[in-house]
Amino acid sequence: MIINKVNSAANYYSNVTATRYTNAAAVRGTQKFEAFTPSREAQSFSAMLKELKGTSEVREDKVNDLKQRISSGQYFVSADNIALSLLTNRY
Repeated sequence: MIINKVNSAANYYSNVTATRYTNAAAVRGTQKFEAFTPSREAQSFSAMLKELKGTSEVREDKVNDLKQRISSGQYFVSADNIALSLLTNRY
């Protein structure tokens, strides 16, 4: 098989690509973009996310209650519950 004029074919495709990107840039320059306005759901989600980021991961009231119950001897956990929790977390 004999292939003639390989360079002319390569030049053709490089010119097509260059023209395509040039035309796209020209079109982009003439378009006007509207301002982005998030939906009410997105705004609500953003507000909830901001509130969650502002809260602590540790629930101080619960921690203090457990500390008080442990120190006063009123906090008991059955051995069955401990074993079940260990097995659940392990497997």
